[in-house]
Amino acid sequence: MAPTPRDRLATIVRYLAPKLVQFAFVIWATYTVTFLLIHFLPGDPVLAALSLKGGDATTTDPAELAALRAQYGLDGSLWQQYLGHFVSALRGDLGVSIATGQPVTDMVARALPNTAAVAVLALLLGVVTAVIITFLAFVSPWRWLRQTLLQIPPLGVATPAFLSGLVLVSVFSFGLGWFPSSGSRNPLGVVLPAITLALPVGAIFFQVFSAAVLEAMTGPYVFTAVAKGLSTRTIFLRHVLRNSLLPSVTILGLLIGYLAGGTAVVETVFSRDGIGRITVDAVLARDTNVIQGVVIIVALVYSVVNLLVDLSYGLIDPRTRPTLGGRRGLSTRATAAREKAVVES
Repeated sequence: MAPTPRDRLATIVRYLAPKLVQFAFVIWATYTVTFLLIHFLPGDPVLAALSLKGGDATTTDPAELAALRAQYGLDGSLWQQYLGHFVSALRGDLGVSIATGQPVTDMVARALPNTAAVAVLALLLGVVTAVIITFLAFVSPWRWLRQTLLQIPPLGVATPAFLSGLVLVSVFSFGLGWFPSSGSRNPLGVVLPAITLALPVGAIFFQVFSAAVLEAMTGPYVFTAVAKGLSTRTIFLRHVLRNSLLPSVTILGLLIGYLAGGTAVVETVFSRDGIGRITVDAVLARDTNVIQGVVIIVALVYSVVNLLVDLSYGLIDPRTRPTLGGRRGLSTRATAAREKAVVES
């Protein structure tokens, strides 16, 4: 009997509901853990901010100090502060920076495009380079060349970002003068930070992607394609690449989450305004509202990307699509691919 529209709707709801619940839980848990960690730190964040502005000898009237705590949402019990900040965050209000007096939402909105430009370019450079190296290793007729190519990308993981960034600045900024060494006003200023981030990102993606390609090469469909006389490039693009996408897309979701919050070192080295830079400044000033706002934004980006990755499994591999009337095995292959990608990274 053909499935009715009601059966299809029930299947879609059954497939999406756990993922949406997981999406909401990750954001709530991240917010709660961050709130508790920040508020269990010793000292008063308002006093710390005032000391940073006026020095350790700053004196403040108790009534004025209480008014400042109320202004920044730091008055009342811990439970009242938690609920107050949580409800405000649900409304899109992330509070006011204790150090600068600016709304946290505005600060994040100004910094986010700079971080996104570096992260997107770094992801493109890393993924394209990893795919090209894997393809060259796949078509290479010599074993020694294949092994050499496969050993190059892991160097990107072993090299610290601050070291590769300093080398790039010394060569391409101070030596050749091709790119600016710092700042975010010049459009070319995004190149060197993106290359610095692309090294570890591309190396991690390469490890998962190349392992998936090597596994796909042993598949019977590759043997059949070779027997048909298809060229190596056709076999790679038509058969091997598609069967390697599932774990590769999984690790892409994790890498985007890493890039969303892992730009602090690069933005500090290159003196760029971005999410990482304001996070470092907020930690040094103990600006709790900014720290909490940035963490929520990063958790939101990470959760959205992983939700899209989960939903893309059905488009990449039809075997992972939910079947009518069956709960078991809905995403068994997708789950296995995610676990494999995490282990290999």
